Parts: sequence; C-alpha cells; structure tokens
Amino acid sequence: MIFKRQEGFRFKFDEPIKMTFAVYENGKVNEAQTAMADLLDISPRGLKMFTEVDLGVNPPPLDLRFVLDTVEVRACGEIIWSRPFGNGKQYGVNFNNQGSVEDLIVDELKSRRRKEADEAKLNNVNS
Repeated sequence: MIFKRQEGFRFKFDEPIKMTFAVYENGKVNEAQTAMADLLDISPRGLKMFTEVDLGVNPPPLDLRFVLDTVEVRACGEIIWSRPFGNGKQYGVNFNNQGSVEDLIVDELKSRRRKEADEAKLNNVNS
C-alpha cells in the first residue's frame, strides 16, 4: 500500500480571514501599494484569496501577510491563476518552496483547529 504523506492538504475557512498584500516592484515590496484581501483557503504551499483589486494579466510577486491563529505569517507568493468573481477576482497563489512558511502554516492551523475543537466540546457540554 502506498501512502501519499507528501501530498498537500487544503484548509477551507468557514469565514474568510482578512489579510493584506503588497506587490514587489524592482525586487522590493512597495508598502505604499498595500491592499486588503479575503483569505479563502490555504495549504502549506499556497492559498486562494479574493480581492477587489485587479492585479492585471502578468501580476508581479506579492508580499502576503495574515494571521491564522496567533502569529503573523509573511510569505512571498506568485499568482498562478485568476478568475473573475463577483465584484473582484479570486487568485491562486503559490509560495514557491518557503520551508519556514510551510512549517509555520501547519503549526498555526493545528493550533487553530485545536481551539475550534475545544470550543465545540464546550458548546456541546453547555447545551
């Protein structure tokens, strides 16, 4: 039997998480061009986000910042797909082998999930 332990997982949020992003220009993050987005789902190697900002046909790399549980995650991402959605666009972003970011995302998701499970247990006991 073959196990796919290296296969990724995707964690979808019930409520989108607010995040910020800025574009890289000439190798540096343009902090003046920071915008907001909704983080829809995430894996250790990438995420799906929604924003009303149109990043164009060949978007530059992005500096992404978000909090999954308690620690801010900061990653550099490359947009690999986009599609119109409502009054904005959804974007698929790849993190391009950032090991420390992958580890932090897994740790933060584990911590977040434990807290959610503990809250669910408390709600069931109090009901």
